[in-house]
Amino acid sequence: MKHQPLSFLVLLALSASALSVHAEEWSRFRGPNGTGVAEAKGLPTTFDAATTTWKVDLGAGWSSPVFFKEKLFVMDESSEGKRAVLCLNAGTGKTLWSYEAPFQAHKKHKFNSYASTTPFVDEARVYIVWANGDQIDALALDHTGKVVWKRDNLALFDHEHGYGASPIVVNGILIVRNEQAGEDGKSESSAKENSILGLDAATGATKWKHVLPASKTAFSTPVVRDTAKGKEVIIADSTSGFVGLDAATGNVNWQHNPGYKMRSVGSIALQDNFIFGTMGQGGNGQESAALKLGNAGEAPAVVFEIKKGLPYVPTPLIIGGEMYLLNDGGIFTCFDLKTGSEVYSERLSGATGNSAKFFSSPIAGDGKIFCCSQTGDVIVVKAGPKFELLGASKLDAPINSTPAIAWNHLFVRTEKTLWCLGSKPQLP
Repeated sequence: MKHQPLSFLVLLALSASALSVHAEEWSRFRGPNGTGVAEAKGLPTTFDAATTTWKVDLGAGWSSPVFFKEKLFVMDESSEGKRAVLCLNAGTGKTLWSYEAPFQAHKKHKFNSYASTTPFVDEARVYIVWANGDQIDALALDHTGKVVWKRDNLALFDHEHGYGASPIVVNGILIVRNEQAGEDGKSESSAKENSILGLDAATGATKWKHVLPASKTAFSTPVVRDTAKGKEVIIADSTSGFVGLDAATGNVNWQHNPGYKMRSVGSIALQDNFIFGTMGQGGNGQESAALKLGNAGEAPAVVFEIKKGLPYVPTPLIIGGEMYLLNDGGIFTCFDLKTGSEVYSERLSGATGNSAKFFSSPIAGDGKIFCCSQTGDVIVVKAGPKFELLGASKLDAPINSTPAIAWNHLFVRTEKTLWCLGSKPQLP
């Protein structure tokens, strides 16, 4: 991995402690419990040399960055037939260590990679789940890059578009998704069993396994809800629909399945006991659910229905009383969260006025929503019930990864580069 040269002015502005540590965390895909919302101040609306704190080259991959204190973790395809977990200093972009491992290639979509899942990090370990040939492997590293435990051949996997569901840890349980069975929803082998696995985060031992019917490959990352009976993991796939699982046991708390047929790619948006999720195929969202969740064991209630403007890949975003949907074709729609009624709908154009397509999920901080396109644009929209375009900038390459926000900076991964973007670094 090569570091891009930093300008003299940037070097003067930056020191190892230049990024101040705030209370927000971004330890998993889309940050705190997958909400995509961070507490941040001073995030810029346009991005250029003056707002580039640092940038480094990365290998192929769509893994999103995650953080623990001053450390940033991300994955890439480091060389032919190998991929790596990288640990960088978040303030400087300097590589602290790299854990590299060989992998066996497998079938995947042209927009996927062999390093698409996002790590989960806590105070003790960094957790990785990825596909390796026809199997799924899981491992945990300590904060120096040493292997704590490793589970090869955790499950067999039928590849249609590759793998992409990122892991989460809930009360010491690592959640691993294995919903897959090819295009027709039928596994080629009875050994390739659809399931959700709960592993002991400290040892990798299997704590529970919840077997599911065969479904189209699910790429969405779970979210977690607190109930009177404990933590609940919420998932979705084409056959089971939306399901709440007890995090400690893997038992089903509730299920909503009116007859879904599409694939779950974008993750679920959660606010309190409300969830919204979409399913689709062929680049379009076609099915959705807006559910009010009750106590564990109670069937959820349908709150409203949205049938148009649904995303397939980008995850919905909820901020206060508004919900924002960015569909793959670039239509950005704001809905009233209570009623599901449309507040506005606008097409997002790139920095040069071109139409843009989106795989990256929108995230928010500082009253701003950041939308990153396949044409390399970072488009910034003001959060709230009135549409206001705040800025649009073009980076060096397509953006399929979802950005992260930490220490009042935006971290954006393009096809070639990891960018740390922000105004003058915040001092402690």
